[in-house]
Amino acid sequence: MESENECRRESRGRAMVYCTECGFANNDDDAFCTQCGTPLEHPAASAGAGADRTLVDPAQTASGAPGLPSDAVAAGQMPNAGQTPVVPMPPLTGAGQLPAMNAPITSSTAPTVPAPTGVTAVQSGGSPAQTSSNKRSTAIIVTLIALICATALVIGLFVTHTMGLWGGQPDASTSQTASSGEGDGSASDGTADKDKKSSADESDKDADKDKDESDASKTDSQPEETGPVITSSQLSAIADQYSSSDVAVSAMVINDESAKAKSSSDAVIATTSQSGKQFVAAGLYLPVYLAAMDSGNDDAKAQAATMMGTMDNASGNNVAAALGGWDAVNAWASSHGYSGTSFSRNYGDVAASNSGYENYSSSRDAALMLASVDAKGGTSLMNVDIAAEGVVIPAGMTVHAHRGQGIQDTWNYFAIVEANGHKAAVSVVTQYQGKVVAADLMSKVLASVDATLKQ
Repeated sequence: MESENECRRESRGRAMVYCTECGFANNDDDAFCTQCGTPLEHPAASAGAGADRTLVDPAQTASGAPGLPSDAVAAGQMPNAGQTPVVPMPPLTGAGQLPAMNAPITSSTAPTVPAPTGVTAVQSGGSPAQTSSNKRSTAIIVTLIALICATALVIGLFVTHTMGLWGGQPDASTSQTASSGEGDGSASDGTADKDKKSSADESDKDADKDKDESDASKTDSQPEETGPVITSSQLSAIADQYSSSDVAVSAMVINDESAKAKSSSDAVIATTSQSGKQFVAAGLYLPVYLAAMDSGNDDAKAQAATMMGTMDNASGNNVAAALGGWDAVNAWASSHGYSGTSFSRNYGDVAASNSGYENYSSSRDAALMLASVDAKGGTSLMNVDIAAEGVVIPAGMTVHAHRGQGIQDTWNYFAIVEANGHKAAVSVVTQYQGKVVAADLMSKVLASVDATLKQ
């Protein structure tokens, strides 16, 4: 340490900078104190431009070294421009020695460095640049916090407004009260009040009208079921006794609601698991009859009535031809929602059937067509005596039916029945079951429907 201080003394011919923390003498070109590491403050930073300020040891000044005259210092005079101010050396500790490098600095041992005249003292907390940087950092942080708070406030206002917690329109009574209390007196004769009352009345009428229309819409889209209702479960309980794949049953109560149905998809119908499956449409004259009734062709209508009353195949084929062929009949069926119905041969054409050309439909389509036939007044044309074929008719029930037989041992029954003042459409289609099974199945279905209609 002594050798280092001696070196420092030997270098006193050069400018020295003293640490404001520990008082250690450092070379003028040192940026940090070599004793404690504190950033050094160079007086030249605050001096005028071009000034060469040299810090010298007070001993040198006393011994005649270049510096400010002692009498001038005593008088507090500053050097003229171009002169170098003298900064006193800090007193040496003890016998002229600086504190040891590792010795703690105390109030009794720390050297006091007098601030040179004209040089502003710097607090030990940091340099002006560091203080300015800290202030800028603080300002940035405060600004960011303010922006975050403002953003949160805007989002909160938007969310609460969307939820209707504030900003909603006041009710009519509040608006009217506020208006009457804040009027400008321009209608002191009561005209304004009358206008407000009239406007409120119109609003009430519009609200009532909208409510009525809404109720009417609900009634149209979800009609209330009144009277007997045939369920899918009661039909499935019967059909499943025979087959889960080769038997299908569909039925529906015919009433005002079924008559209002704009398409087959709007109707309420009970079905079994195979009701949408295509079966051979033996004995199904219904699509041809309905297409003729919608065509406006009087000749086609007349022949369609004959076909329905006698189940005459030739009349049915003539009606189809008058309508434009089987493609026209299929187009009519598709446009009315009968997606399971398609015809590709004439009635009674066994050769075409054996060649793979066949007419198909589903029990669901057939039941829906029966309801449409009744709506068009064609029920009385269906007069096949199915009781003669083994079908048991419940007492008091009236049955208007068609029956069909075809390939794949197909036996079908299509009937409009009436009991206890109610009507129902019943469609039973089978394959690979035979006449006896089909008649027995139809008998049980009629008994179940009869019980429902008499409830």
